[in-house]
Amino acid sequence: MLQQSQSLAISPKILQSIHVLQLSSVDLVSYLQEQSSENPLLDVIWTDNISSRRTKNKLNRVSSNTVVSLLELTANLEDTLEMMLVSQLRLANHSDRQYKIAKFLAGNLSENGYLTITPKEAAQCLHVSEEEVTEALAKVQALEPAGIAARTLQECLEIQIRRDENADPYAEKLVSCYLYELGAGKWKYLDRELNIPLDRIKQSLAYIRTLNPKPGLAYKHQQNSDIKPDAVIQKFLNRYIVSLNQAGIPKVSLNKQVQQLILESGSKEAEEYMKKHVQTAMGLIQSLEDRQHTLFRVLEAITEEQMMFMDKGSFFLKPLNLKTIAERLQLHESTVSRAIQNKVVQTPQGIYELKFFFAKGPSTTGGEAASAERIKCRIQELIDGENKSKPLSDQQLTEIMNKENLPISRRTVMKYREEMNILSSRLRG
Repeated sequence: MLQQSQSLAISPKILQSIHVLQLSSVDLVSYLQEQSSENPLLDVIWTDNISSRRTKNKLNRVSSNTVVSLLELTANLEDTLEMMLVSQLRLANHSDRQYKIAKFLAGNLSENGYLTITPKEAAQCLHVSEEEVTEALAKVQALEPAGIAARTLQECLEIQIRRDENADPYAEKLVSCYLYELGAGKWKYLDRELNIPLDRIKQSLAYIRTLNPKPGLAYKHQQNSDIKPDAVIQKFLNRYIVSLNQAGIPKVSLNKQVQQLILESGSKEAEEYMKKHVQTAMGLIQSLEDRQHTLFRVLEAITEEQMMFMDKGSFFLKPLNLKTIAERLQLHESTVSRAIQNKVVQTPQGIYELKFFFAKGPSTTGGEAASAERIKCRIQELIDGENKSKPLSDQQLTEIMNKENLPISRRTVMKYREEMNILSSRLRG
């Protein structure tokens, strides 16, 4: 029996437009180079402050110029955490496959040195098995500084303890099994569970306090200098202006010389060949224009929604979701989601990923929403200003913020503190 069914077919042109929209500037450069090498009718022109560089691929090698290297499109970089880890990987005896996976993981660390991608996500990105990623992660975690590429604060401390030949004998067990109890000062419970004298537990605590909860932080000032923002938001005459960064994006056009050569050949096959590649080139050019137009609109909408952040900083970041921007621009949420993927913007408050502006958080007693970033910012401020001999407990932090019209539970304070890789008051003291 014949059965009818319906399926949604997405044209190659739409797929290309979707792909181009979600690419970062660096990935877009690589993609355009790839497309230029495959399509002789596609002309890619690189422009900078000094000169114009043109990269072409001519039919039947009519002529060719040197393709601009990605290294030429970036500034001279100082050593960053990623570069330092990669240099260590090069010296180790790893297979090419393991080296590539480990290098990818090294490029996905936060400024504090924590892994920002799961092994499953990395495996999907690289089209390898999750087991291979796990093996490569162990190789990265074996590099210096100790504790690098950890996924949690607990794992970060465990790595440092295991690497330390003079580690306290009870430290690993305390961190692995009783970190919460240790931080909460539950001495009687620990004494009962471990059958270890209280003085000995406190001696182990003193050792744990010497460990570094943020092993990548020493490279923070260097990392930011390497970032090439996709756009810049600046204030002029009490108004914020969005400018797309065109410097890193080449101009793409049809190669008229190759077209003329094909037409002069008089070959019908050559004309069909030209027609096919002209359509492909025009589709890519349109996708680039759509990308810039959509990104600009999304950036303007984000700027208007996050005006207080632009004026005063992270504490004033308000909760925002994709639906709000999508409805405002009459776009689909998936389009907004793709537009903000892999993009960074330079603001008066610093350089941020676009997804940073889509924050969630609880409501204040005044009825307004408070973003998680705002709460984290306040937690950091309070901890930075605390008496180091008497650190603020999670309960004290909770009480202070509740008085400031930020109703938040102690459990949430603990959750945010751990996400920020900040030790408990017992471990900070």
